Amino acid sequence: MFVIMIGKYRAERAVSPVDESVAWVVVDEVFALHMEASSFLAGLRSAGRSPNTERVYAGRVALYLCWCAGHGVDWSRAGMLDLGRFLRWLVAEPLPPRGRGPAIQARYRRESTANAVMTTVCEFLRFGTRNGWVPAEISASLS
Repeated sequence: MFVIMIGKYRAERAVSPVDESVAWVVVDEVFALHMEASSFLAGLRSAGRSPNTERVYAGRVALYLCWCAGHGVDWSRAGMLDLGRFLRWLVAEPLPPRGRGPAIQARYRRESTANAVMTTVCEFLRFGTRNGWVPAEISASLS
């Protein structure tokens, strides 16, 4: 089992007991599925996206959901100001140290990485609008 831990939510690799096919899902700390995020990932699968794309998007969506939970933002109602704060946080928040020892020097995300995360979040929110989870005005403000 391979797990990407990101605060309250995490991306997790799920293996079907029937055919051993692999899917990525987003779960909370008690392993309850985040239905909307997991549906988004299933949509990527059904659209023929690669398993690696699904894995990366799962981690990015989990990161967004964690940030929303930690900052008191309803993920489905995040406005432009909230998304701007999230983008700034992505580049300003130090990354956890690699390995077990203390970090010698703080590491940060590159702006290009933060932009890639935001692209995924925007796709997730647009998917949410198409499914009735996110108000249309939120999705419209992303373009």
